[in-house]
Amino acid sequence: MPEDLADVRSSGFSLRDKFLNIKSLASFGIAFAILGFAFWRADINLADMWRQIGQTNPWLYAAGFLVFYGLFPVRALRWRIILRSAGFEVDSPQARKRWAGVGPLSEFIGLSWFANCVVPAKLGDAYRGYLVKKNGDASFSRTLGTIFAERIVDMIVLFGMLVVSGLLVFRGHLNSWTERLFIIGIVLTILLVIGLMSMRYLSPLIRRALPKRFQDFYARFEEGTLSSFRPSRLPVLLLLTIVVWLGESMRLFFVIEAMGGLGLSLSAIIFVALASSLLTAVPALPGGLGLVEVGIAGVMMLFDVGQTTSTAVAFLDRIINYWSIVILGLVLYLFSKRK
Repeated sequence: MPEDLADVRSSGFSLRDKFLNIKSLASFGIAFAILGFAFWRADINLADMWRQIGQTNPWLYAAGFLVFYGLFPVRALRWRIILRSAGFEVDSPQARKRWAGVGPLSEFIGLSWFANCVVPAKLGDAYRGYLVKKNGDASFSRTLGTIFAERIVDMIVLFGMLVVSGLLVFRGHLNSWTERLFIIGIVLTILLVIGLMSMRYLSPLIRRALPKRFQDFYARFEEGTLSSFRPSRLPVLLLLTIVVWLGESMRLFFVIEAMGGLGLSLSAIIFVALASSLLTAVPALPGGLGLVEVGIAGVMMLFDVGQTTSTAVAFLDRIINYWSIVILGLVLYLFSKRK
């Protein structure tokens, strides 16, 4: 929300205050209500689920962790390219050491993901902008523009890969659930593209429509977003984004392989991983908590995987891409000198 961004811009980012905010507590209440309702309605054999989890191959499961956290430097490299395209000074030795190297940018992404897991409304993205402002003396609103540009590339590539994997898996015969998922992806992608095109072609109208206190903020945000898309660097950004989403799919692949493979093809696993990632875009819930778990289990049941096994997969996968971020992110937040 604009007032949240204005607060971060002027006063900094207090994660404790954001976490104890009534909106954050309410979002966790909704998330756990979704989980509780889904668990109550599902036909899950708890004893069988814990047995399957206990039989998980620890080495293959650890490979899922390695793939997931190995993607952070790739994400940081991609963001660094976007920052350079937007005109940020990222190549000087001082900038590399303080904030613009792959290491510091990976740390910023880790801290922002931790924030996104414990507060709603994707405020972790605002926190990432604040970290660049604090450590790099850069414009907060222009930095948010580069993060928005990153989100646009993510969504376009994610949806494109989701459609391709879905067509390969279902061979053009989509069921009603898959059709609704595709509609969600289409709507989100169209909204992002409309937002980008509006910035480029309707900028004067947008600025006049905004309250005066937000006009300067929006102007810099717009500048950061539009300047991030340099045609000469788009192929590299798209390639790195494909690597990121394939890596996310491989994380789930190793989780499922650790449970014996479950008879799923690679294209089916990619579809499940990308479909669940799409649900994390819902800003009302911290890290997609509740919705993503239900989504993973629901999509896997399309491939004739039982409810108990699907729930076990969702549980193991979310340990990697949610609960481990909460735990390790908290440690990083407590000891980081850049927060």
